[in-house]
Amino acid sequence: MISPPGTIGIIGGGQLGMMAIREAQRMGYRSIVWDPDPTCPAGRLADLTITAPWDDFRAAEQLASGADVVTFEFEHISPDTVAWLEERKQVYPGSPILKVSQHRRVEKSELRQRGFPVVDFEVAGSRQELAASFRRLGLPVVVKTATAGYDGKGQTVLKSESESEAFLAALGSTVPEYVVERFLDLACEISVLVVREADGTVISFPVAENEHRENILATTVVPARVPPEISDEAVRMSREIIESFDMIGVLCVEMFVTREGTVIVNELAPRPHNSGHYSLDACDISQFEALVRAICGVPFHVPQLLAPCAMVNLLGRNLDSLVLETLMEIPGVKLHLYGKRRREAKRKMGHVTILGSTQEDVLVMLPKIYDLIGDTGRQVSTPQW
Repeated sequence: MISPPGTIGIIGGGQLGMMAIREAQRMGYRSIVWDPDPTCPAGRLADLTITAPWDDFRAAEQLASGADVVTFEFEHISPDTVAWLEERKQVYPGSPILKVSQHRRVEKSELRQRGFPVVDFEVAGSRQELAASFRRLGLPVVVKTATAGYDGKGQTVLKSESESEAFLAALGSTVPEYVVERFLDLACEISVLVVREADGTVISFPVAENEHRENILATTVVPARVPPEISDEAVRMSREIIESFDMIGVLCVEMFVTREGTVIVNELAPRPHNSGHYSLDACDISQFEALVRAICGVPFHVPQLLAPCAMVNLLGRNLDSLVLETLMEIPGVKLHLYGKRRREAKRKMGHVTILGSTQEDVLVMLPKIYDLIGDTGRQVSTPQW
């Protein structure tokens, strides 16, 4: 076990790293962050910030020499760098799961090979292969770049022949590898956070129900409004996935629920996840404390949901009309701002957690929050059974 004041090294200095450091500091740990951005949110809190490109092995050496254990807060880093660090320090969750999660073809193939249900998909790397996949799977389809996809980037839904033709026509001379997925008729989307320690202990957080807008997570409702058998299946599957990959740390399993009640794995994120931010305010242990405990070998308990809740993301465009004082005056509403210097319309700048005595209280409050952040007229989504 790594006890305080041991030092946790974090690759990536975004809001996930920042929130992990806050929990680590509360528990008495020190921290080192490595990020190319000198203004990264986590750098405001870390004991030491290494500002260097991701391919700078001198930075990797500095991180390894100063940290007792290393983790990462996002997947778009070189597995070779992580493997190099693994030869010198404990790195959780490690390079094997990183290689899987950062490439959609590898991820879906691995999940299917291990017996977990995934959506029908094909891989295409040319206009001809894409067109053939559209015909075989049938429109509509979801087209995703095999790598570098997050927050809606690299994802396109094609619903008609004209849209598919326009998509193919807009491709450049070099076509990247794509994963083409059959479009599913969904009741809702859910996610489960599971956490595993080195001794094999696994815990899970309450099942979260997620609404995406423009392929970016917009709202999370907890507990998810799904039948108990679906929640049980989602948790069971998530626990089996983290054990199957022998992973230590926090894993978010994003899933689809069809209108027939079938649970299908969509994507894996081997780190704290946006859909788990509610745990900071609504659970007796947050996903970030769970991460610290898992990678440091500190025993944990099963998280308890203290109140029904919802989490609403704040994008750059939402801050244009938001009056922070009005928001902070509302009982049961918790504001989290990440302190990012660069504001972009679709960039995550913070989030709001809504707590209520009942789930109905939370759902009634959601439209009021939408109005305050400039999404006037937006309706609360409900599962479509």
